[in-house]
Amino acid sequence: MNNEELEKQYSPSKWTHRCSPDEVVKQHIMVLAQGSEKAKAEIECQLDRIYGDTEKQKLDIFGADTLPGDAPIFLYIHGGYWQALGRDISSFMVGPICKAGAVVVVIGYDLAPKVSMSEIVNQCKKGVSFVLNLASHRGSSGVYIGGHSAGGHLAAMMLSVDWMTESMQSNSMIKGALLVSGIYDLQPLVNTYVNDPLKMTQETAWENSPLKQLDTIKKTSSHRHIIVAVGQYDSPEFRRQSQEFQQKLKDGGLSSQYVDVPNTDHFNVIENLQSEDYELTKELLKMMKLNISDVVDDMAKTSCS
Repeated sequence: MNNEELEKQYSPSKWTHRCSPDEVVKQHIMVLAQGSEKAKAEIECQLDRIYGDTEKQKLDIFGADTLPGDAPIFLYIHGGYWQALGRDISSFMVGPICKAGAVVVVIGYDLAPKVSMSEIVNQCKKGVSFVLNLASHRGSSGVYIGGHSAGGHLAAMMLSVDWMTESMQSNSMIKGALLVSGIYDLQPLVNTYVNDPLKMTQETAWENSPLKQLDTIKKTSSHRHIIVAVGQYDSPEFRRQSQEFQQKLKDGGLSSQYVDVPNTDHFNVIENLQSEDYELTKELLKMMKLNISDVVDDMAKTSCS
């Protein structure tokens, strides 16, 4: 595949079936921002909790003061090609998940070109360590990691970490993952516009690819269920990466499923997670052993601090 075709394949906005590339990106940011604002207004939350040394190494926690200690925790890592978006507009899915009985944590991280891909991965490890310690302190039934696009990549990388070495927490604490329209082999990005701020070499791209970490993921994730989802109107390359990654997980003996979400593109495949009736919302709640009908009535916001 030549560079021109690679650029197109890894430009998600060019494959949407709904509107122009520019318009779909504007709509995406608006939907995320409005949904996140709504969540912060309606669900009890703790904002700007510090987990690292820089301004963006913070996280937001929803439902922790309302839900019982053994409630599962859904940890979400935002997308934006490791160079855009942020935690502030990434709590859009909180409503139905908290109301079904799970605490939600949204983590932020520094972006390129300020930091490298390796540093972004390391920051996410720190954020996940914070959440694992929180889960242990609360007596949570388990942590489930989710992410979209670049966040799907980062969430998959977290599945390869030995958390006992990293944070003195058992690997069994992470029970599952929801990986949505992720990138699992970064090497095709090296010669595209995506890499301009990242400046990855083929070597660093491969080192930070979940496919490279597959053998480790098999060892650390034997007890986990991993959902790999992709939109019908994602690009052929995004769809190939998701299909091949899930197949390798399955071939490696892991519990995994591939979800091809109809009538969605790279953007609304994750935006729709704020809907109770959405396929991926239902799959996530099922994985966490929750049911949307078990809505918690006392989730009204008291204060955000």
